[in-house]
Amino acid sequence: MSQNFLIGKTLRNRYKIIELLGSGGFGDTYLSLDLDLPGQPVCVVKHLKPKNPNPNLIPHARNLFEREAQTLYQLGKNNQIPQLFAHFEEGGQFYLVQEFIDGHDLTNEIIPGKPKSEQVVFKLLKDILEVLAFVHQKNVIHRDIKPQNIRRRREDGKIVLIDFGAVKCISALSVNNQGLSQLVAIGTRGYMPPEQQDLQPHFSSDIYAIGIICFQALTGLAPLKLPRDVKTGELCCVLFSESAPVSPGLAVILDTMVRYDYRQRYQDAKVALEVVKQLLNKYQAPTFTTSREESFSPPPSQTSVLTRILQVLQQLFGVGGKNSQPSGIVPQSTLPAESWEQPEGVVSLDSAFYVERSPIEADCYGAILQPGALIRIKAPRQMGKSSLLTRILHQSRKHGYQTAYMNFQSADAESFTSLDIFLQWFCNSITDKLNLTDKVAEYWRSVLGSKGKCINYFEKYLLSTITSPVVLGLDEVDQIFQYPELAADFFALLRVWHEMSQNEEIWKKLRLVIVHSKEVYISLNINQSPFNVGLPIELPEFNTKQVEDLVQRHKLYWTHSEVMQLMTMVGGHPYLVRKALSEIARGRTSLAELLQTAPTEEGMYSAYLRRHLSNLLDDANLVAAFKQVVASPHPVRIERDLAFRLRSMRLVKFIGNDVVPLCDLYRQYFCDRLGV
Repeated sequence: MSQNFLIGKTLRNRYKIIELLGSGGFGDTYLSLDLDLPGQPVCVVKHLKPKNPNPNLIPHARNLFEREAQTLYQLGKNNQIPQLFAHFEEGGQFYLVQEFIDGHDLTNEIIPGKPKSEQVVFKLLKDILEVLAFVHQKNVIHRDIKPQNIRRRREDGKIVLIDFGAVKCISALSVNNQGLSQLVAIGTRGYMPPEQQDLQPHFSSDIYAIGIICFQALTGLAPLKLPRDVKTGELCCVLFSESAPVSPGLAVILDTMVRYDYRQRYQDAKVALEVVKQLLNKYQAPTFTTSREESFSPPPSQTSVLTRILQVLQQLFGVGGKNSQPSGIVPQSTLPAESWEQPEGVVSLDSAFYVERSPIEADCYGAILQPGALIRIKAPRQMGKSSLLTRILHQSRKHGYQTAYMNFQSADAESFTSLDIFLQWFCNSITDKLNLTDKVAEYWRSVLGSKGKCINYFEKYLLSTITSPVVLGLDEVDQIFQYPELAADFFALLRVWHEMSQNEEIWKKLRLVIVHSKEVYISLNINQSPFNVGLPIELPEFNTKQVEDLVQRHKLYWTHSEVMQLMTMVGGHPYLVRKALSEIARGRTSLAELLQTAPTEEGMYSAYLRRHLSNLLDDANLVAAFKQVVASPHPVRIERDLAFRLRSMRLVKFIGNDVVPLCDLYRQYFCDRLGV
């Protein structure tokens, strides 16, 4: 059907279509006259065109249309979002009538080949975030932020956010092979992050899109032509530092906004805006007085306050630059000796070096308060699993709950010789942790099977005796994986407990936190294990902002470039980062020396790397696959199962469907040790 078939027509006997403003895959936009109002003012009519004309989709589309229209009515209360005047269905077609914004979109300002100054980009970033913060507070994800959907109003020069992707869901409806309605990804290639392509957008998906716009403005390059680190696949200000220099503060903000992992970005626009404002306050930037680009003049990137501070520190103490130290002298931090702590093991509750990976902690603290809660924490060794578990148990105790921590590595080998012996050991240990009298022998006289005895022990004794909720923290449960039959029975028992907790009051008191390091490769019935229920938590690496924060906590005066050198080498792995900062803060090494020795047997990570090498050598297929990955300067496509196993070991990261080494440390070490 022609895009112009509506021109000249009057919809709903009121809106006369006079001009086609634009057309896309989800519908057409027209300039219209409102014939019912004095002077016949102009407005915008959006015609949403379903991709699939199947009549079975109409009821679903109608419900979706009504719901999303109500959202737009609410958003239109902000004067930087077009008001929705009306929505209606006519002739089986869906229409929106919105306020016309007289002005231009950002494609008139962000022009290919014409980079913008940092001052202009900083103001643009702040202006967009101020509008988006309102949108996110209304629990709405825009989903299609790009220059074409950001207009600058002629009247006052303010940013106006248009064309919300949620309404496009109506046009995106299709039918799958089973005849069920389904959605396709909403967004624009280049501005749309990976989780949004997978139909799982988050507030931070919008943050990613704004970051891309800022990179585009700074470089004059289209989103798909922006340079990415070939080793990590990440966008980073360092990659265009010569052609488009960016001050350290803004670089940290932009690098965080465009992280591949949505959990490592600012979680919503309010958080990002607060960081931007803090940076402005730090630099004592002048007040923004008008809408014109030329009026904004925060500190130039090459003469920022941070740069001047670092220059003074270098002159006085030789701190901050790679070449600032005389030969043989290692810069020491001002961290008091009594504040130093070993990066190995659980990070204590009062430690100054525990890093929260928002929103993980908040999600766990909220989940454990729910009746019958089950939290599953999975990550390789030394990623912070036990430290997180410790904090969940601590939060539970603050709410008056009883807690019991169990590390399955503490069990003797004889405890795993049979299910009966194992469950007696388990019940004994839990009883001891809860400071109750041991009555295992009494309950084990029953004629019931081992699992029945264990259920009775918990239901009729432990949970009946304790009046408050009980939280069990089960750490290192992969110790049981090497006993497949025992594991199948024990994990089936945990699944039974979880299911009983959904209906039976006494079992609602039981909350479980299960922690393991490895993927569950043993054969378990999916309906008889706890590994597909509850809240799954997979701990990510530290992002740039978190590492910068840790650097400051260690009283090290580093530039953004130095932080990025460490990130490139160790990839944000919590243990590797903390080990490096601890050794440097104590004056035992320098960043330059660490970068040189880290991937060698001489370096501080040699034992850690040898353990990974030993695990790899147990599987020839894994070795062959990983050799491909470390040998290539570009992302590599390998067999899916092997890719996920390498990812579970945190040796690689995904770039789309391909993988790259997680960091330079692995590339260099394994290239040498595997003979690549």
